[in-house]
Order: sequence, then C-alpha cells, then structure tokens
Amino acid sequence: MRPVILSDLDDTLFQTGAKCPAGTEGLRVMSVLSDGTPSGFATAAQEIMLAWMTLGQLIPVTARSTAVLARVDIPQATAICSNGGCILREDGSADPVWHDLILEQSREGDAVADVYGSLAASLHGSTFRHWMVLENGLPLYITIKSNAGRPDELADLARRQCGLIPASWRRHDNGNVLAYLPGWLNKRHAAGYLIEKLRALEPQRPIVGIGDSLSDAGFMDLCDYAMAPTQSQLWRAAVEKNGWLS
Repeated sequence: MRPVILSDLDDTLFQTGAKCPAGTEGLRVMSVLSDGTPSGFATAAQEIMLAWMTLGQLIPVTARSTAVLARVDIPQATAICSNGGCILREDGSADPVWHDLILEQSREGDAVADVYGSLAASLHGSTFRHWMVLENGLPLYITIKSNAGRPDELADLARRQCGLIPASWRRHDNGNVLAYLPGWLNKRHAAGYLIEKLRALEPQRPIVGIGDSLSDAGFMDLCDYAMAPTQSQLWRAAVEKNGWLS
C-alpha cells in the first residue's frame, strides 16, 4: 500500500535560482513562467526526494492556481490549488462539490474583490506588483510582491495596511510574498476534505504532509507524519528557543 504525500511545492520541492545554494550545478528546471522562461529549480538532493516521493501518491498542495500549476514539471493528477480554493480530481477536472462549498462560503463576509480594490489604491506599481488569484471566475485571495525582492518593504506595507484588512482574514508572509486570505480559504480546509475521502477508502494508508511555511502547518497537522526543509520558515519556528539544539 503506497503512502499519500501531500506536499507544498515552492521552497519545499524546488525554488527560484536565487534561492539555490551558491555554486550549485546540475539544477533541474521544475517550473516556467507563462513565456517559457525557467523560474523554479530543483537541486540534486531535491530530485532524489522527488523520486522517493513518487513511490507514493504525490498530491501537490500549493498556493499556485491551476493554470500556474500546469507549468510545473511534477505529477499532478490530484492536487489542491490556490491555497485550497480548488481541488483537482484524478482526471484533472475541478471537484464540483468542493467548488460549490467554496462558492457558498465566499458569499459571507467581505468580498475579495472589494478588499483588493482598497489595497490596490494604496500601492505604487513601481514598488509593488499585485493581483487577485481566481479559479473558475471566483476571486480567492490577494498576492503582493516587492519589485525589488525586498521582504522588508512588504513587512512595512503590511503594517500600514492593517486597517484595510477584515478581522476574519489571515495574512501570509514568507520571503517576497505577502498574501491576504479570507477566513474561509485555507489549505487545511481543502486537505481535510480530501483526507476524509482518502481515509474512508483506505483507513490504514499513511498520509505524510510536507511544507515550508507557517501556513502549511494547517494541512500538515491533519496528516499522520509531517516533514519540513530545515532551512524553512516553518522549521525555524519549530526549533526557536529549543534548548536541545545546543
């Protein structure tokens, strides 16, 4: 019986060239931009990890939309996309039951498009690039990046935007990514829905969760085992003030 492996992608299984260790050779291109320019790369060690993971059933759990996920060189028959806003079934189609659940929940509280409009009005295009992530026409969450690749600019921006973000929303910041998610959108919610179906069919099948950011902890917590890169935001938080590291 093969294990199920729910895994984040960016900064977990591959990363941008700038984040690869200095002097690294033989990088494998893992993702490309819409114009075909390589954007994500796996080291030799990550390639070995990927080969090991494909011995199980690998299910990507990613902030990438379905369109952006399609540009990743990885098995992706079943996948959780857009921070849980869309679940792809084995045939590549969106799970209609999950979509209807998300659609219903999105009608409660502040509309993503309205919040985005308020945020965008205060952003300078020369400093930040920003957009809403949509699936099947439904706005799901907001992403902001620094054009200069400066996390400190995003941290300062987040402080200034506090009053524009509804109390029920979550903020995700990791490196050069600042994202705002409505309370109903969460990788954990989508993973829980999928895990319940998997365990109903094969309750003894082990489920492993892998991720790098604090936001990944939500879905990893639902799995039987959890893994994280030791250079990641999530691992640093896990070992902070841990006396056993001395």
